[in-house]
Amino acid sequence: MKKVEFKRRLYVRPETSIVELEDELSICQTSVVPQVPGSTEEEWEDEEIEIGEETI
Repeated sequence: MKKVEFKRRLYVRPETSIVELEDELSICQTSVVPQVPGSTEEEWEDEEIEIGEETI
């Protein structure tokens, strides 16, 4: 088996940069409260999923 020779390359130091971002608090401060007398929840039916010949 032949020995493979590799050429050495110079080391390239990794670089990083910091990007300053602005805070978007309007999304984080949102809260949802249901209206108890007027709120309803839909009844969902169980969905059958067929995988090959099996039904889950």
